[in-house]
Amino acid sequence: MYVKNLEQIHLEYQWYLQHEKRLTHGTCQLYKQISEQFIKYVTNNSEKLYLHNEWTLNDLTGRIVQIVLDDYSTHRNWKDATYSSYEKSIRSFFHFLSAKEFIDKNPLKNFKTRELLNHNEFIDKHDILPDKLNSLINSPCLENFKELRNRILLELAYSTVWKISQLAKIQDIILKKEELLEIKTKLEIKEVPHLGINKDRLEQYKMFLPNLYERECFWINNNNEKINLNQLRTILRKQLKPIGLDLKKLREIATQQFQKNGADIRSVQRLRNLKKIHRFKSLIDSDYKKLKRKFSVSHIRNR
Repeated sequence: MYVKNLEQIHLEYQWYLQHEKRLTHGTCQLYKQISEQFIKYVTNNSEKLYLHNEWTLNDLTGRIVQIVLDDYSTHRNWKDATYSSYEKSIRSFFHFLSAKEFIDKNPLKNFKTRELLNHNEFIDKHDILPDKLNSLINSPCLENFKELRNRILLELAYSTVWKISQLAKIQDIILKKEELLEIKTKLEIKEVPHLGINKDRLEQYKMFLPNLYERECFWINNNNEKINLNQLRTILRKQLKPIGLDLKKLREIATQQFQKNGADIRSVQRLRNLKKIHRFKSLIDSDYKKLKRKFSVSHIRNR
């Protein structure tokens, strides 16, 4: 391969993303890293891709991009959302190369790789998993410390759409009259919307806990010791596995329920910590194109 100042091109690409496209620093780093991975893959497999020894960036085609993505997807068992993220970043890289005249034309401008939405990845509106989850959450629960703790953890994971890493930081929870949860962590107190919490069950669990100023965490074991992140994941997985759910599907169901309850796109985006509009494909009852158009219009770079 012969590409003059390839490292400099990647640095200019990062500057372009940050200052012209006005993406966050983390996103810029990710896009730059993916573009470097792509070039490295092509360099290491140039013979298999039928590229000559002195190939340049102008020799790269849409078909080569698709081969690289499909190979990564197969060996790393990518979900469609991951495939989409990589494709978008590589498309961005080629758009940059074309705009800055590092290549004669953009090979991906009119090239379509594949349909990204895998219907097995998201929750279909006719799926019975949401009903199974509701039955589990609303089923009777033993009133001992361990069972109450495990059920409250499940309820919070569903009703707040919070990640386990966020739930692990909780020190106290108060169910407010305005249908909000007041959640206290070491650093802040948040009021968040929720899909419903069993108030009696929550109060019963809190009766087992030490005083707020004496306990290290909201999640403790029988010895009043803090439960770590992996243990919390295990507790949730053991409850979800019998009904055929995992943590990702749990959050997808909750996301759709928030949307059905009338939550706007920005609220759901903040709940899920999503930066990419294509992640909202899980909101199958929405007009995805309409959401995408609204998102594009309101994005900071288009103001």
